[in-house]
Amino acid sequence: MKLQHSQKGVTMATLAFYLLLLGLVVHLALKLFPVYMDAFSIESSVKGMETDRQEFSGAMSVRNTVLKRFGMNNVTSVVAEDIIVKRVNQVYEVDVDYEVRIPYFKNIDLLVSFENHAEIPIR
Repeated sequence: MKLQHSQKGVTMATLAFYLLLLGLVVHLALKLFPVYMDAFSIESSVKGMETDRQEFSGAMSVRNTVLKRFGMNNVTSVVAEDIIVKRVNQVYEVDVDYEVRIPYFKNIDLLVSFENHAEIPIR
């Protein structure tokens, strides 16, 4: 009669590996969460201008309004050079394209890029 004894469960090395993997994923999520919250604020600010009934005197006025909205929402990842406003026919096209570099671990950085576009009718 043969008895088979099989070991059940995880070893300490496997448990440590899974905990390390879980820690890296949680660290990644904590680093990216504020960036995506900023991105959501930026997108809602830019898209909200499409339905506003505000009149603009030119492209510079549109840019200043966008910057004011970002200031109200505490957006710090976008600078004025990231905002491009141009007039095409009867609309102002607003493009907010920017990148955020997040230090992750030692010399490893995370680079996240965003593109937002809105068309604001001229009133």
